[in-house]
This record gives sequence, C-alpha cells and structure tokens, in this order.
Amino acid sequence: MSLYDRLDLTKHHRQLKTPIWERINLERPLKPRCQACHSCIQPNWRVCPFCGWLIAKKDEETLHGIWIDISAISIDSEDTAILEVLADALAKIFSAFRSVNVFLTSEQPDQKRWGQNFTHVYVFVDDQPVDYLGLASFSYGKVTNHAAVRIDQIFNASYLANLSVNQLSNLIANTIAHEIGHTLGLDHSYLPTDIMHDGLDHRIHSLMPPSFHAEQIILMNNAIRKDIVISK
Repeated sequence: MSLYDRLDLTKHHRQLKTPIWERINLERPLKPRCQACHSCIQPNWRVCPFCGWLIAKKDEETLHGIWIDISAISIDSEDTAILEVLADALAKIFSAFRSVNVFLTSEQPDQKRWGQNFTHVYVFVDDQPVDYLGLASFSYGKVTNHAAVRIDQIFNASYLANLSVNQLSNLIANTIAHEIGHTLGLDHSYLPTDIMHDGLDHRIHSLMPPSFHAEQIILMNNAIRKDIVISK
C-alpha cells in the first residue's frame, strides 16, 4: 500500500473530533517574511533581528532621488545624433536601476518632494585634462549625494577607439551608472567585466549596457533604506 493510500484525510482528530479540512484555515494570510533571509517577522518590525535587513512597509517609502544633470552640456538642437546617443544612454541607465529603489530623472527634482535629499550627478564638459571619466563621493554601504562625469572625456575615448554610436551610448551609460553605484554605497570590483570595476575599460564596457548583479542590488537597496530611516 502506498503512502498516499495510507493517508486518511477523513480521519478525525482524537481530541477535537473534527476532520482535517475543517481544521485547516485556508483564508489565513501568509506570515510576513524578511526579503533577505526569509525568516518570519512581525509586521511592525523595522529591522530583521536575524540578519539585520532594514524592513520597509512600502517601496514608495524608500525611494531615493537621483538627478542626472545634463544641463551643462551645450548641444545644438539640430545635432540629432548627439541627442539620440544621450537619450539612448539615459534609457539604458534607467533600465539598469529598475530593481533599485531610486527615482531617476534628468530634470531638476521637485523641491516639495525631495528638498535637498537627492543625489546630484553632474554631467559636464571641461577643457582641463584629467585621467578619469567620472568621480563620486563614496562611503561603503551608505548613500552620498554627489557625482560628476566628464562627458568630453568619454567622447574623446570613443573617438580614439573608433567606437560605434551604440558602443558610445554603452560607455556613457556604464560611466554614469558606475558613479551612481558609488553614491549608493558600492565599492570597486576586481572583476574586469563588472560595472563597478576600478577604471572602466572602453574595450569592455562599450560592448554591453550597464547591469548590476543581485548582491549589488541588495546592497544599494539596503543603503537606501538605512538613509531613509536615519533621515526620519
């Protein structure tokens, strides 16, 4: 006789005298669990006592504003090629952060909604020679508020490497996303293909749009949650 045949679902409980289907409450809501370690938690907890994960009731409560400021770039309205490259790069950046609790915008953030509590990513052109594409304020596991990207340096690297339009778009997107990653608490990676690699290589990071792996997304979201709790 199989286990299924031996299982008698009609058998009454010796003490309760009720069948099993009457003892199971299928309408009872699921117990809330921590998103990080999946341990059972209480609805009113703000921090998971098992792994330290900061618990948010709603994603809307933990959004962090990021302003990608391209207002300093002087572009002729008739130069549609540059405009299309920048628009494509911004779309790739927005896609890379789709799982991160951020509000990305290329317009100046609403003061009523954000005040000064947002990250300013300044994309600009300058004639001073430098050996970097971008830089950012950084504190591991914490949110910071400033980053800068030298768009002229990216264009120069693209010209010297004879990159295609799509590769140029990828390099711009990877550079800006890299600096935003720093402002959300991510450190450099030793993996050459990683978006957070120390020193983006145009031969690698022009071949693919920006993306973050699961651990980086968790770290960024955790930094944002910590920042929201502290600011409250």
